[in-house]
Amino acid sequence: MIPTRLVEHYEDKYSGAQLSPAPEPLPLDTRRPRTRADAAVSHLARLLPEGAEVLELGAGNGVIGESLRVGGVPFGRYTMSEISPPRLDALRATFTDPRFDVTYADAEHPSSSPELSGRRFDAVVMLALIEHLIDPMGAMADLATLLKPGGFVYVDTPNIAKWTRRLRLLGGRFPSTASVDEGLMRGDGAPADLHDEGHLHYFTHRSLSRMLTERCGYGSVEFHPYYEAPRLFGDRLGTFLARRRPTLFAEISLVARAAH
Repeated sequence: MIPTRLVEHYEDKYSGAQLSPAPEPLPLDTRRPRTRADAAVSHLARLLPEGAEVLELGAGNGVIGESLRVGGVPFGRYTMSEISPPRLDALRATFTDPRFDVTYADAEHPSSSPELSGRRFDAVVMLALIEHLIDPMGAMADLATLLKPGGFVYVDTPNIAKWTRRLRLLGGRFPSTASVDEGLMRGDGAPADLHDEGHLHYFTHRSLSRMLTERCGYGSVEFHPYYEAPRLFGDRLGTFLARRRPTLFAEISLVARAAH
């Protein structure tokens, strides 16, 4: 059960979602992705098997699913889930392709969500979500039971050990990952309603990989690094550094494959 405080926060945050336009689809062939959405679309386009059953937890504005559809990725059924009623209403109004399914699902206990009961998936997509979960270890172990043999979970989350955050911590400042001023201010300068915009857990490549394989029942983890901010190095050098030393220069982007 998601605490009422968190539900109220996200309902207020996305209260205007119904009025937002449909997302602009992203290209599938970006050589040097600069955002988590760009990276997810380019990786998933290669990873998804034909006819795949896909579940996206915390689908946001639906840009990942829409980009894959417009790009011609031959998935079978793409389920977008959210907990925010405004987001759910907006997704239902925007995505009318019969392959899309929009539903409420509790990411803390996915297998117990009635909407997902009895279903199994080839892939589960989680962008900027695992850091918000109250019990990520329990949720990811539960999620593994929803995967088909050979299925995988695609996870993207901030890397608390990225070089920019190491410098902040070295200077005695909290290295917030979703906000500014040590988690007290939103990016637009308004006071944060939840500390660090609701980020509850912080991971490194090593800690998340160990959690998934040693405690959550996944058979293997593979990283798919990309270069995001800052622009200090430029796209070419930044991408090279992210791929060569992801633990230092990249956010965490990984595929965790089912053990069975």
